[in-house]
Amino acid sequence: MMQENETVAGIGDNDAIICVGMPGSASTWSFNVVRQLLVHAHGEGGFKSDYRNDLEHYVGIGQKSKVPLVLKTHHPDNMTQLRIAHEDIPTVITLRDPRDCVASLMQRFETPFNEAFAYVLRSVRRVQPCMAQGRRTVVFRYEDGFHDRLESVARIADLIGVPAPEEVLRTIHESLLTRTVKRTLADLAEEGHFVQNAGTDARPNLYDPVTHWHKTHIGDGTVGKYKTLPERAQSLMDNAFWTFLAGYYLPTPDAATPADG
Repeated sequence: MMQENETVAGIGDNDAIICVGMPGSASTWSFNVVRQLLVHAHGEGGFKSDYRNDLEHYVGIGQKSKVPLVLKTHHPDNMTQLRIAHEDIPTVITLRDPRDCVASLMQRFETPFNEAFAYVLRSVRRVQPCMAQGRRTVVFRYEDGFHDRLESVARIADLIGVPAPEEVLRTIHESLLTRTVKRTLADLAEEGHFVQNAGTDARPNLYDPVTHWHKTHIGDGTVGKYKTLPERAQSLMDNAFWTFLAGYYLPTPDAATPADG
């Protein structure tokens, strides 16, 4: 499923683009799609990119950025949520079953359950308003496998107003396929591009400050992996995330209706 609420405009009219995503929802994929589209439109040095929860750090209310800007965030602050709702800010939103987000953080980064649970719960509460009220958004669900589809790259290009020929879209798509990113991570490690961003001395969280790929970024992509966690943890997540899950798994209007008999 992909939800859209957008007005197509040229990139020259869009000073800020925000990639809002739950942890483990392929938000870094969407961030790098936007990055590569901006490279195509403006060159490597023609835009800014960063991870920030507050758009105001770069662009004040009613102001324009000097160059195009793409931000990635798991926890957009209150003002950024309001600006997504009321300003013409192209916003790519990526979602995933939050229980799988928790399990994914535990699996990929060895994050303890309590930390992963609190981090995802905070993200759900901050992403939901953007999804419900965003003025110009595209919403993707991880379970639909959007990050493996060329069409998804084309939709993001349309959203942010970057005209790109199919060969460019295909190149971006192929560079961000899981197997390609795995090779990219190996190259980044070999070339010494990873720096410590967070984590602990025993388990440093290493990432590339340009692409925001982490050294252990790629998981197995399994849907329903939370079911391997202890029943007590599953019950806690079911209760904490039930309002999100109730809407997340509603049948879509175009869902097929099984025939009788």
